[in-house]
Amino acid sequence: MNITLNKNKHINFLLSILAGLILQSCLMYTFSGSSLSKEAKTFSMQPFQSRVALGPANLSEQLAEKLRMELAQKTKLKEVFSNGDIQFEGIITEFKYTPITPRSDDRGATTSREQLSITVQVSYSNAYDKDFEFSKKQFTQTADKDASTSRDTEEPGLVEDILKKLIKDIFNASIANW
Repeated sequence: MNITLNKNKHINFLLSILAGLILQSCLMYTFSGSSLSKEAKTFSMQPFQSRVALGPANLSEQLAEKLRMELAQKTKLKEVFSNGDIQFEGIITEFKYTPITPRSDDRGATTSREQLSITVQVSYSNAYDKDFEFSKKQFTQTADKDASTSRDTEEPGLVEDILKKLIKDIFNASIANW
């Protein structure tokens, strides 16, 4: 009986330690994925520039707006015109289509595909956590399409998909520190 009582005490003690460790690890992260300093209250964004001849004329505005929406949805930061605690600026440096090696289907027919690639160069500064800042970091994402379909009809959907991926990458590299 005494052995069982001591065994239960040890089990309860170990369970208490385990519960404490689990609780502590949960407190290190937020459900939004943000790991910002509590002091950071604002963000500002310089207008994104575009150095590409192809693509939608408003591509840089689309990218900036999607980043603003991501910050609004996943953080408590408020946007200010300039000098935010968190600052972003960027340049779209590439928008290009590249042919992809043709593939054969089960009937022996070949289909040719194209890949749209968008690259953006982003600088991120954080007034309260300089360790995670970066300058001119390149982010590239791609999406594929059938080469026989019109770029005009496919491009808006491809751009939307790529911008979602780019925003996720930029958010993870800056705010989430991944």
